[in-house]
Amino acid sequence: MSSYRPGVCNIGKNEIRKRYALGLVGLFAAGLLAIVVFWLSLPAWLLLLCFIPLFLGAEGIFQGYFHFCAGFAARRIFDFSGSSDEKGGVTEKGAHDLDMRKAMRINVYSLATAAVITAAIYLIAVV
Repeated sequence: MSSYRPGVCNIGKNEIRKRYALGLVGLFAAGLLAIVVFWLSLPAWLLLLCFIPLFLGAEGIFQGYFHFCAGFAARRIFDFSGSSDEKGGVTEKGAHDLDMRKAMRINVYSLATAAVITAAIYLIAVV
């Protein structure tokens, strides 16, 4: 997609790449944390800290997948750098409301994904 569509698409190719990169960094950080906890035989509760990088990782991946940045929605902007180079602000209330609904959906997906994976990692450690 190469143009702003309220509640559907608010980022272009360059921004999508950034979101996927953030996602991979988050997943890598969570994996590294889990490995360190297991390797050093640290208390299992420390694995619950994996939630933070897992949430950031899931947020990045979902934003890339949906071509939609939740942070841009909150700031009322869009950026299609790398696609059509269209950038701008969202001034219509209806468009902003649609954007915020999509942003909330992405946040909920990310929260649920991070919670489930964190719980699985923790349960594997304590069982």
